[in-house]
Amino acid sequence: GLSLGVLIIEGAQHSGSAITAKLAMDQGREVFAVPGNITSKMSWGPNLLIKQGAKLVQEWSDVTNELPVAVRRELVSRAQQKVLMEGIAEQPAAAQNGSEEPVKALARKLLNVLQVDVPQQLESLVETFEGVSSSELIGALFDLEMSGLVRQLPGKNFIKVW
Repeated sequence: GLSLGVLIIEGAQHSGSAITAKLAMDQGREVFAVPGNITSKMSWGPNLLIKQGAKLVQEWSDVTNELPVAVRRELVSRAQQKVLMEGIAEQPAAAQNGSEEPVKALARKLLNVLQVDVPQQLESLVETFEGVSSSELIGALFDLEMSGLVRQLPGKNFIKVW
């Protein structure tokens, strides 16, 4: 097949969405479903699929976290290329001002160090970035979190999102 899985957003019990989900299951594909209002006929399909074992989806990362590591790495690679290209486009403006905003430079460096599938503790990151205070590091991590590029896990562990 062409896909690794299907995401069902809405559909009645015997709808085309339900048929697609069944075919995906028969082919060993991942089935994801967005829960809906229990009083709506169009939510019956996804709600039933969740009850039968489909993965519940509340946000985009619920899907991307289930992708094989190789696929996630490819997505990260593409995203990094995009960030790099944007950074190159921004460099002439930074050169005119004399320096790039320090938080943005640190955030770029953090994105290069963080990985999608290997959480890294804050203490380890502080050791990696010698000469950078923990408050500066936390500020850059916070900016990346707010941008949706980094996620904090329990225990002050951080991973790249994609």
